[in-house]
Amino acid sequence: MTQLGSIFEPEAPGPRGRDLHADVTVPAWALGLPFPFEVRVPLDLAAEGGYARRTVSSLDSDDRVRLSLPAGFPAGGVVRLRGQGEALEGGRPGDLLVHVEVDRRRAEPPPEVKLALAAMPTPAPPAEADGGAAVTYRLPVQGPSLDANTLTWMAALLALVAAAMMFA
Repeated sequence: MTQLGSIFEPEAPGPRGRDLHADVTVPAWALGLPFPFEVRVPLDLAAEGGYARRTVSSLDSDDRVRLSLPAGFPAGGVVRLRGQGEALEGGRPGDLLVHVEVDRRRAEPPPEVKLALAAMPTPAPPAEADGGAAVTYRLPVQGPSLDANTLTWMAALLALVAAAMMFA
């Protein structure tokens, strides 16, 4: 599994694969989403001397990479995905640098994403101190309160359904 690391820490010594570059375009409405947005990134990317196969994160699937971009992400910005570049036998993989263009013409999300966003739970105000550490949420519909674990699974399922509908 790919682990997050600090950009301020020096890299471990030893051989590593090449950094690979990919260009993607995301719609403006995908910036600041509470769940990752999937983009297509080919498995084989152009590299010096031909093509190189990139390392696929355990969080991604084949030619799809999940990006969480903040609302103010600049057009032409670059996201470095550590350890997702070219694999090197006997060494570490390089990094994947994703060059992101933001399509400002697509500022309005499609209906299925609007529906998913409207159904996202919001934290309830803190309850009176009752000695318990349980977190509850209020949903935008009538019904019982749900615990954080159940809502996490529901949000993950909803994000998968929304992503599948976007790329169907």
